[in-house]
Amino acid sequence: MPKFVVPRRSGAHRVAAIALYRALLTQCAAPSLPLADDQRAGLRNIVRNKFRRNRHVHSSRLLKLAFTTGYELLDTLDRASLSATEHADASAQEAATLLTSLLISAPPHLTGPPRRKPGLKRLDPSPEACPPPEQTVLALRPRPLSELGGTGIRQVPHLFSANLFPVLRIGKPQPRSLSRVLTDKVKQRQRRLNVREKSEDEWAELGKLEDEWDRIVSEVCGVKDLDTYDVQTGDTADGVANGRGGNGAFHGVSWASEPLRFVRMINTQLTTQKAETERTVKRMQEIVDQEAELAYKEREARNAVRRQKNLEERRENDVDEILGTKDTKKDRPI
Repeated sequence: MPKFVVPRRSGAHRVAAIALYRALLTQCAAPSLPLADDQRAGLRNIVRNKFRRNRHVHSSRLLKLAFTTGYELLDTLDRASLSATEHADASAQEAATLLTSLLISAPPHLTGPPRRKPGLKRLDPSPEACPPPEQTVLALRPRPLSELGGTGIRQVPHLFSANLFPVLRIGKPQPRSLSRVLTDKVKQRQRRLNVREKSEDEWAELGKLEDEWDRIVSEVCGVKDLDTYDVQTGDTADGVANGRGGNGAFHGVSWASEPLRFVRMINTQLTTQKAETERTVKRMQEIVDQEAELAYKEREARNAVRRQKNLEERRENDVDEILGTKDTKKDRPI
């Protein structure tokens, strides 16, 4: 094999190595081999670990030693398999003894199973990723007392406005997903406002000038007016009259009408967003009210338990004071 060829990329080398590997594993599992099941498994692990360790070896000298050792082990396994038969001789017994001593002297990292490559790690969702709809704050709140973590004392969330967008603050620090959503909403609203302002102040005025120019060209040069053009179908009044299709819904189209259409579209989007914001505010306020009511009831329950406990301790101290079995000055609660 040429020196410039990497052995593990050579077809001949791979065929020889795989053939030896399969022969060794097959012979290690032979029923006639005088070894216990755990010894067979240890011997197979030695073969697997050795081949795995030498798979990147490029030295001809080391590869020759590895192949020689592998074939010698294969011959030893063949002789040891004959030790339990009628034709067993001294060499077969020596081979079986050699395998047993080999397993005893082998280090644990060879007799153990090969380490598997670590699989793909399960990546946690990005901190900026929004939770699924069924796990949002609006869907989970208010939570029952059994699901409260930490001290178990309910903290009432706080409703505030972040650039005119409602936010229900549960705790600090603020989640990165919430910060990203607020930033995107603010940028989206600002883009819409910028387009609406530019459409009203700049594009509409330019459209009026274009309409005036079309009127002048129509009067001076006799160019047909565009009032007979249907925007949706692309037909003209002449085409419909000649039987070329169309729906007859022809209306005047001007350069100034398109910016105004943008304005109406953006106003509709802003109105829809405002209505959605109002619904969200109502839902958040309901959560705050429910959380506050539950917090009040839980606080009253804790106070009742505390008062009952103090009353029992005071009763015990009074009994001890009457019986004289306890130092009242030291044990009476303050």
